Amino acid sequence: MIQDAKKSLMPMPSFPNDDLFASIVGSLSNGIYVIQDGRAIFLNDRLGEIFGYQSIGGLIGEDMYSSVYPDPYSAELFRSVNEQVLTGSMQPTSWGQPCSKADGTPFWIEVEARPIEVGGKPAILGLFLDHTDCKLLGQAMHASQATLHMLLDAMEDRVYVVTDEYRIVYANRKMMEGVNGDIKDDPCYKVCRGLDERCTDCSSEEVFSTGRPSYKEFFNHRAQRWYSVIELAVRMPGINAPTKLAVARDITVRKDAEEKIRALSHRLLTAQEDEKKHLSRELHDDLGQRLNAVKIGVDTLADDLAAQSPETQSRISYLSSILQSSIDSVRNLCSGLRPVTLERHGLVRAINSDCTQLAAVHGVKIDVKCSGMNKIKLDHHTEINLYRIFQESLNNVVKHSGATRASVTLVASHPMIRMRIEDNGKGFDTLPSARGKQRKIGLGLVSMAERVELMGGRFDVTSRPGLGTRIVVEITCGEQKSCQ
Repeated sequence: MIQDAKKSLMPMPSFPNDDLFASIVGSLSNGIYVIQDGRAIFLNDRLGEIFGYQSIGGLIGEDMYSSVYPDPYSAELFRSVNEQVLTGSMQPTSWGQPCSKADGTPFWIEVEARPIEVGGKPAILGLFLDHTDCKLLGQAMHASQATLHMLLDAMEDRVYVVTDEYRIVYANRKMMEGVNGDIKDDPCYKVCRGLDERCTDCSSEEVFSTGRPSYKEFFNHRAQRWYSVIELAVRMPGINAPTKLAVARDITVRKDAEEKIRALSHRLLTAQEDEKKHLSRELHDDLGQRLNAVKIGVDTLADDLAAQSPETQSRISYLSSILQSSIDSVRNLCSGLRPVTLERHGLVRAINSDCTQLAAVHGVKIDVKCSGMNKIKLDHHTEINLYRIFQESLNNVVKHSGATRASVTLVASHPMIRMRIEDNGKGFDTLPSARGKQRKIGLGLVSMAERVELMGGRFDVTSRPGLGTRIVVEITCGEQKSCQ
């Protein structure tokens, strides 16, 4: 048996650097421990939080069962299972048991243990998860049904219990209000949503098979209301079948507020584009024309003063070059504010034109691939938003990334458009820090994400230090042109 266990031992995974390992274990909700020869050789911070320790640094190397595990009353069970898994007399397993924190506070813990190898020697890798809330809910349901019903009836959330055959076996007061059909005889999809068949987003199989809670939001077309629902597998006294507890909250007010915010953001972006057009027109028609007139005047003056000294000619030539540079700057500014190529020739031509220009100016090789766009008719707002996202992404590439190569891919396949901008630049860290804090991102990325959200699409940024950056945007297409 021991030889079989040794064959099944898994080596500890290697990580490219300590920061990555710290980021991974720091982001987990599980407490993690590694035991070798009865001593704790690794503990993560989350384990310390679960057991109520201020710091776990001083516990490394201590006896896991007498010094690290804080509850002497359940320590023997914890030791026994871990040692059986280590010797191979028990397969990798998970179990629940009562425990107490370092300060004596009782709670319920779920444990998982499996054998691994560390430095060529057998060890145990274990996970802790605080399941006190779930356990207390189960105990409350068993201990006092009457009290529980009274508490649940006082809630403004809809609380109900459903079997694996879609029958509602419990519903609180709020759930009973305004149901469809007969709650005792009709299936849950009929009672909750007025449907004649199972909901397309039903999560019963997932909840029953994994034991993990499920969260979703949905719109009830019959009630014309938005709901958020969390579902959790539970044991229902007197019901000899798998059951799940569902808590549904009316979030219509929140959704309406979010829609108003999106509408306001849309109006703000539209106003920004209108103001950019106005400013571009004023710069071109007023300042641009004035600069051109001055440039012509200076060049004419140079011709009239051709007989003057070389010093005078040099000064006039210098002034003319400054004026030309100013005219070019105004022209570039106008182009950025109001993409004339986009308005006249469409998104694909504008992208190709900008890539050619930026590649020539900054020396970055930019590959452009566009496919299927000639079959798609985009509305003005979608087109300008996609262009602004492309514009901001490419500006980041040439100004901040230090890249020598980039690619822009724009593909339309009804009903989706997918735009991808990649570079081989220095990249940046999108993962949370070792302390669990999310790293700051630039306003440009925030603006791009907001534009994609307004279009109802998906925005994804993938980047690692030294490995470049990839930005992917996916949105629903506009109308599909008829093919002749």
